[in-house]
Amino acid sequence: MSASDRGGVVLRRVCPQDRPALIHLMGALNDFEAAIEDNRADASAAEGHLDWVQDEIERLGGVTLVAELQGAVAGFLCYTLEEDPGTFVRPEWRRHALIWDISVAEEARGRGVGQALLEAAEEEARAAGVGEIRLYVLEVNTRARRIYEEAGYRNYERLMSKRL
Repeated sequence: MSASDRGGVVLRRVCPQDRPALIHLMGALNDFEAAIEDNRADASAAEGHLDWVQDEIERLGGVTLVAELQGAVAGFLCYTLEEDPGTFVRPEWRRHALIWDISVAEEARGRGVGQALLEAAEEEARAAGVGEIRLYVLEVNTRARRIYEEAGYRNYERLMSKRL
């Protein structure tokens, strides 16, 4: 993907200079999730988590997209192309894209950044011959769930947990 402009949101692939901004965005995501789910790490884990995610994205041949507004990093999204193991899913639906993380700077919310990132990931996945894109969202994150549902995402599976 070369840089593309979507209504003032410029999308491009991640580069090494983005690291401080991505750590900041991951920290904001961590803090938000820690406030709504008590097992989540806060911003102090952001750099380590970002390193792990980026290593996995690279290992699995995934992509990290960066969104800019007025020359500043305003958000990111990373995804991989994956395949369901076994035969429980019909062959034509086994290969899918999986969004690992998406974060939009608070000051950029409501300006189309998240939507542009989602649409770009969907377009790239479609171009790669994938017929489905998936993501995980915390059950209690009602705002994100609403945004994803408005973008056409639906419940596919439900991961349930019980604290022991």
